[in-house]
Amino acid sequence: MKTGAVIVAAGMSTRMHDFKQLMKIDGMALAERVAVNFQRAGIKDIVMVTGYRAEQVEKELSHLGITFLWNRDYETTQMFDSAKMGLAALKDRCDSILFCPADVPFFSDNTAEALLAAKGKLVFPVSNGRNGHPIRIDTDLIPRILEYQGDRGLKGALDSLDTKPVSLYVEDEGSVTDADTKEDYHHLEKIHNTRQANTHFAPASRSTPPYSK
Repeated sequence: MKTGAVIVAAGMSTRMHDFKQLMKIDGMALAERVAVNFQRAGIKDIVMVTGYRAEQVEKELSHLGITFLWNRDYETTQMFDSAKMGLAALKDRCDSILFCPADVPFFSDNTAEALLAAKGKLVFPVSNGRNGHPIRIDTDLIPRILEYQGDRGLKGALDSLDTKPVSLYVEDEGSVTDADTKEDYHHLEKIHNTRQANTHFAPASRSTPPYSK
């Protein structure tokens, strides 16, 4: 089964008061981390939908070898419109798609791999009682998602499907932590630093699970 990935990175980051897609933690931009997480999970067909400052994003992330699509109407459309662009691009060449916004960069490698192995056409990671990202969507659901005309975005489109979502329970705070504000960004720094410390000081006799750098 071939799995692709869609990353939405088109927004203007108005609440962050900075361009969060390219804000860095430990030398790596947030949008870059999402793509690298997918690549570590073995996903090669990755589409990133850009919008605001698209040329800068594509230039700085060109080394990733992923596909970029530009939502030229990013100022007047919602995240769902960018999501549909990415889903439409992959629907005929993949069996399933992992979807994630660029501001959820610290889901773990284990979570991505568990999503790939999980059964179900629509799978959400759940941590601390909250649905998170990435979301795994089988591509036979994509046509109905693209046809959705409601006003509740991707959530509304997924809720409208006649497919019961599968909850994949994970211990992964990063999967439910996004970066909308500077406070969120600093919280992501803490998640990263904690993972670094736990890995560095893990006893040699124990096998430490991989994590997203």
